[in-house]
Amino acid sequence: MAYTLDHFVADLDRITRAESDAIAITARVAPLLAQLVEHPDAIPPEYRHSPEGRRGRFMLHRAPQFNVTSVIWRPGDRAAAHNHETWGVIGVVDNEIEETRYRVTETGGECARLERLSVTRHGRGAVSCLVPGNEIHAMHNRTACDTVEIHVYGRDLAGLRRRAWSDDGMEKPLVSGKYLNC
Repeated sequence: MAYTLDHFVADLDRITRAESDAIAITARVAPLLAQLVEHPDAIPPEYRHSPEGRRGRFMLHRAPQFNVTSVIWRPGDRAAAHNHETWGVIGVVDNEIEETRYRVTETGGECARLERLSVTRHGRGAVSCLVPGNEIHAMHNRTACDTVEIHVYGRDLAGLRRRAWSDDGMEKPLVSGKYLNC
């Protein structure tokens, strides 16, 4: 029997009720998300395609301890270095995404030094974990096809005040918009 979104949500609920440590949560969630992304049909078809030719974010499940979303990256889409203010686990359902991890050193004012720690191309089935202290990254779809991912976060990012950095280290506020389906 295929591992479904409902199975995944039930397991997330059980894990996030039992655990509060971000490292423990992501360690337990990552293999389950890897199992889920093996089955693209686990995501309803309307949440696997980019609306109107732009990047899309859809809420798949909202709970007090976590959220599950579908994210579609169009060819060339990118997100500059940014933080999340929570733990997260990201799984690639289709295609691939390039993730660059950073360490940010505050230098005062609105500028920081970004140290590139790694650049990884995550293919179909790959999972990446984000924990506070190691959750600043940039994303880029360098391919000619849409990339579909499932993102799981310990908080709802919509409206959450976060931070982003340009390549030269200039900090700018980041507030994620609403999801396209709610």
